[in-house]
Amino acid sequence: MAKGNPKYGRKTVRKTSPKRGVKKINAIKKTVDGIEFDSMLEVFTYKKLKEHNLGGMYEPKSFTILPGFTYDGETHENRGKADDLVVKDSSTIRPITYTPDFVKYNENGDIEWIIECKGFANERFPNVWKMFKFMLMQTHDVPPMLFMPRNQKQVLSIIERLKS
Repeated sequence: MAKGNPKYGRKTVRKTSPKRGVKKINAIKKTVDGIEFDSMLEVFTYKKLKEHNLGGMYEPKSFTILPGFTYDGETHENRGKADDLVVKDSSTIRPITYTPDFVKYNENGDIEWIIECKGFANERFPNVWKMFKFMLMQTHDVPPMLFMPRNQKQVLSIIERLKS
């Protein structure tokens, strides 16, 4: 769905990423060095990390924040256009996963830092980000540094922080 923004004359477009099924807002995909990035901010971040030899891998792995499970209790849910609730005896709940944009591992294989480029967040992201931080606190003695730049100026600030 696209609609014009009269103030800026731009279109706001909601896209679905085939890779993760996540809606992207104003995202322009671009391939650099054989890597397909989901946004121009990710491309900028990649180029700056590379330029300053700071390492970091692009989307190296997905983290399971909440494992999938089967709900064995009775559940009454609206499934579709009907007004009636449908009774289900059990339902399988898919896991909640999160794939950060850039991750830097140290020599021991521990995460040093994570950069999540986020120009515009979708509805799902704030809760996933909170759960991801909670998971990191539970699984790391010293949680990694987290960065969430929303523009190029913030990326440059992160680069300076990582260089020092």
